[in-house]
Amino acid sequence: MSERRDQIAAARALGRAGFDADSMSALLAADVGRWQLRRVDMNSMRRAIGLLAGTLRDLPGDRLADRWAVFEQRVWPQWTAGKGRPPLGAAWTWGVWAAVGSRAVQPGWSLLSTARVSQWVAKLPTDDPLLISATRLRDAVAGLRWGSATFRTAAVTTGTKLLLAGGRDDLEELTDEDMRSLPRGAGGADILDMALCALGILDRTPLRGTTRHSRTRRLSPAEMVAGSDIATDFQAVTAQYLDTYARRISDRYATLQHKLTAIGHFWRYLREDHPDVACCAQVTPAHARGFVPYAIERAKTVRRGARISADGDDRLTAHAWLIDVRTFFADICTWGTEPDSPFAGHVPAVVPLTRHDLLDVGFKQARQRREAHVTSLVLDLQREIPNLRAFALRRWHEAEQAVADHADDRAAHAAEVAAFWDWALLELLLSSGLRVEEACELTTFDILKRQLRDGRVYYLLHVKPSKFDRARVIPIGDQLGRVIAEIIRHVRAFYDATAVPPCDRRDIHEKTPLPRAPYLLQGAGHPSVIGVNTIRGRLRQLSTAAQARRADGSPLVLEPHDCRRAFASEHLNNNTPVHVIAALLGHATLDTVMVYAKLYPTTLVESYRQAMRGIYTDVHGDDALHTPTVEEWAAFSANCSMRDMGTHLCALPTGEHCPKGLVCLGCNHAQPKKSAAPTFRRMLASHTRALTRAQEIGEPAGQIAARQLEIDRIRSALWRAEELSSDVAAAIEAAAS
Repeated sequence: MSERRDQIAAARALGRAGFDADSMSALLAADVGRWQLRRVDMNSMRRAIGLLAGTLRDLPGDRLADRWAVFEQRVWPQWTAGKGRPPLGAAWTWGVWAAVGSRAVQPGWSLLSTARVSQWVAKLPTDDPLLISATRLRDAVAGLRWGSATFRTAAVTTGTKLLLAGGRDDLEELTDEDMRSLPRGAGGADILDMALCALGILDRTPLRGTTRHSRTRRLSPAEMVAGSDIATDFQAVTAQYLDTYARRISDRYATLQHKLTAIGHFWRYLREDHPDVACCAQVTPAHARGFVPYAIERAKTVRRGARISADGDDRLTAHAWLIDVRTFFADICTWGTEPDSPFAGHVPAVVPLTRHDLLDVGFKQARQRREAHVTSLVLDLQREIPNLRAFALRRWHEAEQAVADHADDRAAHAAEVAAFWDWALLELLLSSGLRVEEACELTTFDILKRQLRDGRVYYLLHVKPSKFDRARVIPIGDQLGRVIAEIIRHVRAFYDATAVPPCDRRDIHEKTPLPRAPYLLQGAGHPSVIGVNTIRGRLRQLSTAAQARRADGSPLVLEPHDCRRAFASEHLNNNTPVHVIAALLGHATLDTVMVYAKLYPTTLVESYRQAMRGIYTDVHGDDALHTPTVEEWAAFSANCSMRDMGTHLCALPTGEHCPKGLVCLGCNHAQPKKSAAPTFRRMLASHTRALTRAQEIGEPAGQIAARQLEIDRIRSALWRAEELSSDVAAAIEAAAS
């Protein structure tokens, strides 16, 4: 073994030395003489080495390594395309493999991706460390319980290529960085990752390709600003502000990213519309007010998702940016007054953007549209959630039956795992009301067993701090308990273990590793945790497969937070106290509960009836609760076709919503009574005197205009009352009788 390593070291030294075609040919010919080749193949190999040396002789470069880089860039693509190949028939690649297999050159992925590496490695000497590593990797892959035969074979090939591309011979030399360097789409990369973790070479939980290629390092404020497109003149103050904000107020990574985005849009606006502004101290209120329409238009181009308002103008994103920019200037103007403050040279003369600058630009209407959207969404969820739950459960049971009928069918087992997790994730979120990040961080340690004084046992679920950095516990009822029990059973079966194994997890928002622990959500077809994006994707696919629909017929795409809304609405409609719902959801105030929870009108009526029944019986007696006769109901309906408001009648049918909030005299639905004309005359005289006094003392113009509008409404009502030939109320009473 040591002799073979000495030969490999000599070949690598040749690659770093000055190029000599004869020395290269001699070394490669001597090396392949030790390979597992037949005599006729040995002759072809030596001839291929001579032809390769001649090709390299015509390429530029002082060293063999330099000429090889040119060879891979210029010659190899032509050879693979069938142009200028060595006249060796099927053995045209043998010279290349002699150079690669001897380690005289270090190939790149452009060559390895088109080479038959597994066949080449099989011809190496039996004591070659690369062949030993490939055999060891093949045995490790064979010991895994996951992956098809095709991907297992590809994993061994990809691992061998990774060793060659990195100039390594032993598996222990591979690192996380090597795995990240794998090109996207490399066959069997996930299986290779599992095998290296199983061998203990990578001291972590196996990663999927998307996670492996993502950069999860948390950047400092200075690095965040340096990686943005903020102009150099404004980078220093932005980095200093983010660093100070993280130390004094909040170091949540997502918050810092959002603030950087908003402030970056403001500096971009100045660069485009006010290039004369060279520093933060030169920003004026006129500049800041001009950013408001810019932010609204900019937000339209970066909107994500399909949930927009009916008119296509959702301004809440722009509003969030403007709030961050307003806070930025307010903070540095305050901090800049401190002794020896680093913001002293960046403070504008006045605070450029204030709360009053954000009024009357459509943000209030945008919030109303968003609230209306959430209201309609909750009603759609209450209608469609039972169908989704039934669909997920039925599909899981059908997949279980398919496994029972075809126990050896790998596809049936994979379908059962997918169907189970669709059901489990949906039920877990619906029965617990957890945020999706909170659900991902659940472990078996969070299931708490408690005992009452009378001996009865109950269980609680500990929820780690998330949005407001406050932990909480929620009771585990029958439904939630069944879901957790099924998840634990499936995870143990997936790993063929007696307990849920510990694994690694990262906080995707804070870019920090979480403690290694037995997380509940893991093993969904891969020996790793289930991420937030995976949950989102599964719920979306489930709602699409179940053909869930909104009230207008459009598809209802289920999001994890929709399950939280459904949880709040279901509990509120089942008479759970609001403060209890707030505790279960982890809300800071009771008002937040009402954002998620909306009531059906029938629920509102039923709850009102239950609350008022006792009072009504005490006042009117039990006879008042009898079912009305046909005659009584007809008389009631005739009287309720118009609402008697005292001085007038409302033509809007009883039970319908009044868009004017019962501001009646100026409404087209209001019909004044003839008998109310004297009352209107007194009201008109009184309001006219009040208007005269207001004009004499100089009340604000807005108040005078409001008084004038009130007089116009009363005068209109008086005119309509005097035009009547008879009293409308009397006519209705006569018709009813």
